[in-house]
Amino acid sequence: MANAPIAFVTYLTKTFWPQDMAVFYPFPSQIPIWHVVGATFLIIVISTFVIVKARRVPYFFVSWLWYATTILPVIGIIQIGDFAMADRYHYLPSIGIAIGLAWGIPSLINENIRGKILFPIGMAFFIVLSVLSWKQCGYWKNSITLFSHALQVTKDNYLAHSNLGLFLCTEGKINEALDHYNKAIRIKKDNAIIYTNRGVVFTKTGKYYEAINDFNEAIRLKPDYADAYSGRGNVYVKLDQHQIAIEDYNKAIVLNHNDIKAYNNRGVAYYILGQYQQAVEDYNEAIRQKPDYAYAYYNRGNAYYKLGQYQRVVENYSETIRLKPSYVRAYNNRGNVYFLQDEDRLGCRDAQKTCELGECKLLKWAKGRGLCSD
Repeated sequence: MANAPIAFVTYLTKTFWPQDMAVFYPFPSQIPIWHVVGATFLIIVISTFVIVKARRVPYFFVSWLWYATTILPVIGIIQIGDFAMADRYHYLPSIGIAIGLAWGIPSLINENIRGKILFPIGMAFFIVLSVLSWKQCGYWKNSITLFSHALQVTKDNYLAHSNLGLFLCTEGKINEALDHYNKAIRIKKDNAIIYTNRGVVFTKTGKYYEAINDFNEAIRLKPDYADAYSGRGNVYVKLDQHQIAIEDYNKAIVLNHNDIKAYNNRGVAYYILGQYQQAVEDYNEAIRQKPDYAYAYYNRGNAYYKLGQYQRVVENYSETIRLKPSYVRAYNNRGNVYFLQDEDRLGCRDAQKTCELGECKLLKWAKGRGLCSD
């Protein structure tokens, strides 16, 4: 309720001077009372003015009524998200302001000088807004630029920190990613997604117990969060606690039947435990949901190898290679199967390809046995 009049006026201000615009505006931790009083007073003054002038300048009345009516549902009285404002909510209300500008202002200026004044002012305003729009579009160059800008123009923006951490992690900037996740958690201690994302980073850096702590906290905050169970399962696999990992994958799959990575990773855990048929069934489900999931085909090929079904092994490695042509392990393993079945020509072909991709052990092994001669 305190934020509502401030958002009402801020939207209005940004109509005429669109500065400090961000992809996400977090709620402030504290709102000074004078901000609320000042914004409320301004709304009352403008409303009184347009009502008093309604007969003489009806355009202002219609303009203000349009703006107020369409902005009220999205200024936070009815909460629909964690954001205090959103630029997209201003599109429809701004039509009301445009009505007031287009018809109201000309009616207040003498007809003889109207064109001489309004045209140059309008053009100058248009040019300024065009420059600002061009500058704003530049912030949408990529995710890092976008959320870095959001941090510059807002305060305590936990979502910007969290998303920056996510994208910095994908670029391999792990320390920077962790720094942003830490800042996000200091601002928003009750967000399960942030803990889960930081847990993923800890997993990648080998800090498994820190990762488990983060996934545990995420689950405490949101017991039905499938990603947290799946992430914790991945850590338990790293710690060779595969049965516990399977239990977490089970929970993740119950909560989200479309979590193909959970199926694939549970298959890996079953495979390590020697339960190859259960592994195949999980890979089957992952592939059913995502027919182009190369790693699931590769893993299923490994499981079929353990089951001695070599034709299926070759089929799965071949599909892996079709989907991921530079996947050296698939060539290497398929080559091994070819040699095992005395298909030396095909084995040599895969061994040669594997060596071209930087791994020459199979080719050296074959040449050492008088195969794959130049």
